Amino acid sequence: MMTLLGSDPLRDFIRRAYEARTPMLGICFGHQIMADALGGDVRKSDKGWGLGRHTYEVTSRPGFMRAAPAALSVACSHQDQVIVPPRDAEVILASDFTPNAGLAYRNGAALSFQPHPEFLDDYTIAPAELRQGKAPDAPVDKAVASVATPSDSADVAGYIGQFFVGR
Repeated sequence: MMTLLGSDPLRDFIRRAYEARTPMLGICFGHQIMADALGGDVRKSDKGWGLGRHTYEVTSRPGFMRAAPAALSVACSHQDQVIVPPRDAEVILASDFTPNAGLAYRNGAALSFQPHPEFLDDYTIAPAELRQGKAPDAPVDKAVASVATPSDSADVAGYIGQFFVGR
């Protein structure tokens, strides 16, 4: 379980919102705290830093993602991740590095992603460059090179929009 001081009020809010079927979207920390509050296991990954653009397999296609391709490439910047998703969550995006990268919750009102669809290319590189000398060189170098892979962030943003429109 995450050990974030002062996060209990946020966890309580998430649980109440989930129970009331209040629409929720979590990105990165939001993904993690939602999963934690709803019974998942979230902690620092032993895989180290996830930086740059990663490619995720689309493992499930709920209605709002019906047209999704087999994989989506989206920027990420994290060490913590959802290790075990909550029982009420279906994994919709996964990779070897982040097996629980996207979660659609069974109440139909909650959705979360570990990667950052809001990051443009320049910002995708920035968190990696800021970690030079603090994180191992290999993941930093790989992150900078990863922007050569075309971004699917606009598609993910569209799926998020469809999620909310379809509610």
